[in-house]
Amino acid sequence: MKYAFQDMFDIPKLTELCETFTRINGTVTALLDLQGNVHIKTGWQHICTDFHRRNSKSAARCLESDTIIASKLAQGETYNVYQCKNGLVDIAVPVFVDGEHVANFFTGQFLFQQPDKAYFKKQAKELGIELIPYMDALRQVPIFSEPEIKKIITFLVALARTFGELGKSRLDVLRLRDKEHAQNEELKKTTQELSRAKVELEKLALEDALTGLYNRRFFDEALSNEYERACRYKHDLVLCLLDVDKFKDINDTYGHSIGDAVLERIARVICKNLRKSDVVARIGGDEFAIIFPEANATQIETHLGQVCHEITSIPLTMEGKQVYSSCSFGLASLNKDDTSEKTLIERADQALYRSKANGRGQVIRADN
Repeated sequence: MKYAFQDMFDIPKLTELCETFTRINGTVTALLDLQGNVHIKTGWQHICTDFHRRNSKSAARCLESDTIIASKLAQGETYNVYQCKNGLVDIAVPVFVDGEHVANFFTGQFLFQQPDKAYFKKQAKELGIELIPYMDALRQVPIFSEPEIKKIITFLVALARTFGELGKSRLDVLRLRDKEHAQNEELKKTTQELSRAKVELEKLALEDALTGLYNRRFFDEALSNEYERACRYKHDLVLCLLDVDKFKDINDTYGHSIGDAVLERIARVICKNLRKSDVVARIGGDEFAIIFPEANATQIETHLGQVCHEITSIPLTMEGKQVYSSCSFGLASLNKDDTSEKTLIERADQALYRSKANGRGQVIRADN
């Protein structure tokens, strides 16, 4: 991942360091990225800031000088000393971060010897610069001897190396932060996937794969809870058990695929006629159960009679065949004699048996 220049370098801290360097020996500093953007500058001479950098022609020369120095450093030079076309001397050293050349550290805007006043007067005229202020600025330009320059270069190389090491440290922190962020995001993604998988597994554990209804496991738990609640708060509770009449004959006559389709259709008919609070489950091959919390048994009996009629009167059309089916319903409501949900199931099952014995395709209520 590429990081911004400002991410690798603490510019305020490095600026403070460069200002200290400038105060000690009067030399200017500048830190430029490889695109030529100046990020740090300290102690710049007036002749550069007020004249050379402000005049379009001389500013172009400054840029040209920066480019030439940068290109030489890019070729692997340890440092480069260059006399810019505006007459001053610049020195630059490369800054490497983790082996990559990312910036150039400059000092300069000085002279090796007394200035050629005639040259600078001619330049002032060429550039259209007011002569007296320009020459006053020239007098402020420092002159360094060769031994002094060597010391400065030695220090610059060491300072540039320090910049690079500081940049590497910040880069390591950034990489570690981003790695941790990536790991956290991956962990978050994995956690979400596991959560979704858990939901799906829980759903599969409680759901009948064919009809999408609840399965026997969920039904047993739901009935136990509703039984306890009904007893505690003296609420009504109605249980219905039903199965498909002569379902084996349907499978034997039409095949199991049509048998499955019959079960799916019956499940849809039941579900569309239920309240949100009702619970319907497939508890066996062709057996279903419905829990009606806080429901009136007489009203439920009438309602299930309509459901029974819809199942019986409308055939399933599949593979060019019309397949009629019916269901027998056994109904029981909670009463004072029930000692557990099991006795409620037993009474509903007895009513279902009576429904089949009396001709099938009907609703029989245990309380009647």
